[in-house]
Amino acid sequence: MIFKKQDHRDKPWYKWIVLSNTTLGMLMAGIDTSIVVISLPFILKSILLHIPGGSAAASTLAYQTATATSFAYLIWVLMGYMLIIATLLLFFGRLADMFGRVKIYKLGFAVFTVGSFFAGLSSIIIPNGWITEGLQLIIFRLLQGIGAAMMWSNTAAILTEVFPQKERGMALGTNMVAMVGGSVLGLVLGGIITSFYSWRWIFMINVPVGIIATVWAYMMLHEVSQIKPDQRLDISGTILLVLTISTLLLAATFYTLGSMGAHASGAFKASFYPYLGYSYIAGIGFILLLAALLINEIRFAKQPIIKFELFKHRLYSAGVLSSAFNAVGRGGVMFLLVFFLEGVKGFSALNAGLMLIPLSLGFLVVGPISGILSDRHGYRVLTTLGLILSLASLLILIFLPETASYYLLLTVMLLAGIGGGLFASPNVSSIMSSVEPHQRGVGSAINSTLMNVAMMLSMTIAFVFIGSTVNISSFVTLFVGTTSNLPSSVVNSAAYQSKWLTFMSAFHSIFIIFAALVFIAVIISFTRPSGKGSQALY
Repeated sequence: MIFKKQDHRDKPWYKWIVLSNTTLGMLMAGIDTSIVVISLPFILKSILLHIPGGSAAASTLAYQTATATSFAYLIWVLMGYMLIIATLLLFFGRLADMFGRVKIYKLGFAVFTVGSFFAGLSSIIIPNGWITEGLQLIIFRLLQGIGAAMMWSNTAAILTEVFPQKERGMALGTNMVAMVGGSVLGLVLGGIITSFYSWRWIFMINVPVGIIATVWAYMMLHEVSQIKPDQRLDISGTILLVLTISTLLLAATFYTLGSMGAHASGAFKASFYPYLGYSYIAGIGFILLLAALLINEIRFAKQPIIKFELFKHRLYSAGVLSSAFNAVGRGGVMFLLVFFLEGVKGFSALNAGLMLIPLSLGFLVVGPISGILSDRHGYRVLTTLGLILSLASLLILIFLPETASYYLLLTVMLLAGIGGGLFASPNVSSIMSSVEPHQRGVGSAINSTLMNVAMMLSMTIAFVFIGSTVNISSFVTLFVGTTSNLPSSVVNSAAYQSKWLTFMSAFHSIFIIFAALVFIAVIISFTRPSGKGSQALY
């Protein structure tokens, strides 16, 4: 091993500097996740107005075509961000193991901040006539995703390096709580900003925080990781990995759009239906690329980018797989509840955001406690109990009526939040504690990659069911209007509720699938080793 030379900042309190900076990064990530979701109707409306025909009469073909195009842009704003993160996490994790985790992490903070700045200025710096606002927003969201991938692939590994085993769960739990706390803050900020100001500020608020955190990281953080000599980047494996994940997620996104087009008419059918054919091509490409990737990694790569030997450790494989299945089952919950509250229940973005706070509040309270408990008592009981509570919340959502009271929804969200808090930090701690120091970048990146792919697949499931059962043209047109605290007499009327009957049917079907996947995660988690003390180590 070659150890990086340590400087005067290697003091007992240095780990707290690392924790505070990475916690700030996770806070930004949490804000960015929920603030975009709660603001989707307003972003969609703005994108529509910047497309030719977007301001025409609703009955015209030009408006319908513009609506279809703007909705496609919106999906790419949401899905493209997750796609680029999932595609690049392993690449940056491998680079971090080779050249230093802090270097990649610090650069990621800067890139994320720049991406946020330009996302907020879409169609302002670059005129809309040159590139439409929707395309600009997609491009700058991709830039944000690159920065996020650089940070996320290294955060857990950096913390694992500086915190001893007995404090690791606490540190990782603090990071998790910051991310969930950010999602709470994002819901409130998103509602306030989009209700009283412009949606552009949901990106601009990242800029001052990002600048401070980036400067702070460059001044205070330094490498303490162990770097193995003579490491090489598996170039062919990296290229195949990027192409494999990209074609999988492209196939999922294309199938989402195509399935919507198959059950639509007019401009939506003309715009979306061809994507169905593209999804089959991408699906075939994924199978071929996956086969080539596996052959390369198993037979030819001397230093493969995917460390399959990590999965020989039961604690690692159980943690990663239960995390992935749980991410598919939970990834689309907030997105669907936004549609439920703003559409079916007729609330404004601000009130919908406030009502969704309990979904994160339970996590916020329980997360740090579960991290501390896992340091003392192991992982299996806490992670399994957390998944069981999450499963209970999904089972209730399967039968949630459109007339459900907020108290029932509150119960569901608290169950999901507490369950997530019990599961997350002990699970990440178990994963990182089972990986050798020189492989922690890749070990963390594999987990993050699978989680991001899983979350994108979760969104795909949601979109496909909505698109295949709901009249997507009417659905988008209704949602573009953005509700504003409609009176109960309107919301409860037969005419209004009839517009959402097909959505509720899809809503319930989606949660049946989500619950089944989380049930699989429960079984995987229950079969993991307890992970007490030294048993957690590799």
